[in-house]
Amino acid sequence: MFRESPNLFAETIQRACETDFPEIVESEVIDTDLTEIRPLVRRPDTVIKAETTEGPQLLVVEAQTREEPSKIRSWAYYLSYLENKFGLPATLLVVTPSAATARWARGPLRLGPPECPSMRLYPFVSGPDNFPFITEVEDAVEDVDFAVLSTLIHRLNPDIEKALRPLAHALDTIKPEQGAVWADLTEVGLEGCAQEFWRQIMQTMQYEFGSQLALETTVKERSRIILKFLDIRGIAVSDGERKRIEGCTDLDMLEAWVMRAPSVERAEELF
Repeated sequence: MFRESPNLFAETIQRACETDFPEIVESEVIDTDLTEIRPLVRRPDTVIKAETTEGPQLLVVEAQTREEPSKIRSWAYYLSYLENKFGLPATLLVVTPSAATARWARGPLRLGPPECPSMRLYPFVSGPDNFPFITEVEDAVEDVDFAVLSTLIHRLNPDIEKALRPLAHALDTIKPEQGAVWADLTEVGLEGCAQEFWRQIMQTMQYEFGSQLALETTVKERSRIILKFLDIRGIAVSDGERKRIEGCTDLDMLEAWVMRAPSVERAEELF
């Protein structure tokens, strides 16, 4: 999500962590491979080089689902390595669906002997205990990217279904291409009954490209209509032609075949 919408980084820190953070003017995602020589593979989830209103910065995002003390060393490594390599200040944002994990990650996280730590780490953390739970259509439409992130952070909330229909309506207000990306990320990020409920919503929305599942449903329906037309008209369809129709995923092409199916004399004329 942060690669798709880097401004989420600043907005999350401003709104969820209630801390000032400069607006991002321009950004680019950079390679997250921080491996040195060969001994250990180091790869943060996302690293963005951003031009902010207060100068260039590196934005590091880590998704964390549980308390994991070994991550303290990794996070310290990421920040020191990136600042050393690029000569820019680096900010770490940890995102989690667990309130307990959020409390742990806020630190201070210590490295070194417990009685005299060598380093203390204070990442920004967004979890269900400080991130707004968006369940109103107006709020979701006002900031769709933020609403998607809210849904994923609160995915373990027993009331998560209250956020899904408002989010679906919000996705219907933005460009279909971006809506499809957010819809698919939402589907992947949800679990159990909530995931199934989201799939059902996407299937019933007028928003044709709502998710990969909705796209597949539309493809199958158009293929079925084409074959039904040909069958009613008594036009023979070979195995190869049937395979070509059922295997096509180009909606524009399928629509063209739907329009031709009532008038062709042979199935091959569709193509």
